[in-house]
Amino acid sequence: MSRISALFDLQQTDSRIDAANSRIAYLTQLLEDNALVESARQTVSEAEAALVKSRSSLKELEDAAQKLQQHANDLEKKLYGGQIKGNKEMAAAQLEIETFRQRKKETDDKTVEAMLGLEEAEATLKAAKESLVQAAKTTAQGQVNHRRERDELEAALVLLQVERAKRLKMVMPPDLPVYDKIRQQKQGVAVAEVMYGKMCGKCRVELPLAKQKEIKGGTYIVLCPSCGRILYHKF
Repeated sequence: MSRISALFDLQQTDSRIDAANSRIAYLTQLLEDNALVESARQTVSEAEAALVKSRSSLKELEDAAQKLQQHANDLEKKLYGGQIKGNKEMAAAQLEIETFRQRKKETDDKTVEAMLGLEEAEATLKAAKESLVQAAKTTAQGQVNHRRERDELEAALVLLQVERAKRLKMVMPPDLPVYDKIRQQKQGVAVAEVMYGKMCGKCRVELPLAKQKEIKGGTYIVLCPSCGRILYHKF
């Protein structure tokens, strides 16, 4: 195995380790994310508040209608019971009775609307609670799957670390600091495989002829003049 092949093999293993760590971090984030359930709970809370308000509004209208009816009944008793005398007073009482009845009718109409609104609020709350149950089930199932995948990746990561330790033994000691520095600078990818014998596989820039000849030996480190990564030529 050439010194560059050893670096390339190490890069392949490190890339798999990076990918596993990235996925594990993402899965951990998903496991901690309860946004779907919290959103559903918020919807239920809002629906419950709307229902309370609807019931309160309906109760107020029913109480108001009852009072208006009572006022009209009381005046009728006084009017027809002879307690109100005089044409002017009787006419005024009759007008007031009609006013109470008209207001009662208007209140009754509003009461019907409020009852319909209450039914809608109850239906909305029922749907919101069903959505909450479904959100909880979906989240729970998702967490089971995410946890299983994360456990599998963590187990695979242990094996990858063992593999990396073996790869490290094949790398020449002076090459490791160079490799690590480039990996840090180039988003984790320090070694690029040459494509078609003349192109950097990472930045896709065609290499000068002199570079193409240098990399074929595989005996010392050659950097891509464009992206600065170590070039590896597969034979």
